[in-house]
Amino acid sequence: MTTRGRRLLSRSLAPAVWGAVALAVGAAVGAPSDTDPGLSPFSLTVSDFAALDRGGLIETSMAILGVTSFVLLAVARKWLTTARGLPSVLLAAWSLGLLVAAAIPTDPLTTHLSGSAYVHRYASITAFVALPLAGLVLAHRLRTTPDAHRTARLLRLLSWAALAGAAVMALSAGPGDRELIGLVERLLLGCEVVLLGVFGRHVQKRIGAAPVLAGRPGDSSGVLSRRT
Repeated sequence: MTTRGRRLLSRSLAPAVWGAVALAVGAAVGAPSDTDPGLSPFSLTVSDFAALDRGGLIETSMAILGVTSFVLLAVARKWLTTARGLPSVLLAAWSLGLLVAAAIPTDPLTTHLSGSAYVHRYASITAFVALPLAGLVLAHRLRTTPDAHRTARLLRLLSWAALAGAAVMALSAGPGDRELIGLVERLLLGCEVVLLGVFGRHVQKRIGAAPVLAGRPGDSSGVLSRRT
């Protein structure tokens, strides 16, 4: 990649990821009032509101976030050795889960789910679990990377918070009779999309620091190294 192309990618990657994150957060917070002001975002999930507004802001933002995540994954695999292997698989599962959940809706405001609603549910669960697991693996790999200690700590903190939120959400969906399930899900999603943004920023910084000469990966910093 030329210096100019690398600089353009470096400057645009993190803003694109954070833009998708902001859109997703805005949709999760604002769309419920647009759909029906009488429905509580504390007791209904984002998917419930998306099913009531097919093709609306929530599904659109989920699709955009899924596509952006795939782009981030492709760039990360190219420039960072730390993102290859298991993190790539988990990030791909997150991205694909988002796209499937955006394309296939759940059944609105009912406990009797259709086949498509089950597909939506398990795609969402896959996404919810895959991203924080990817964050933990990345945090473990980055802990010895120069200038990445703060990123590793943030990824670890956000990943554990997201997994805790997923566990609480599972309890709420089962024995908790969906008590405050909407609130828990929004906190969970908040942790996950911020995690994605933190990783996007890290990838952007590494692109800017990487050498221009082509080479095979293998240095301890996780960035493509110069040929000697």
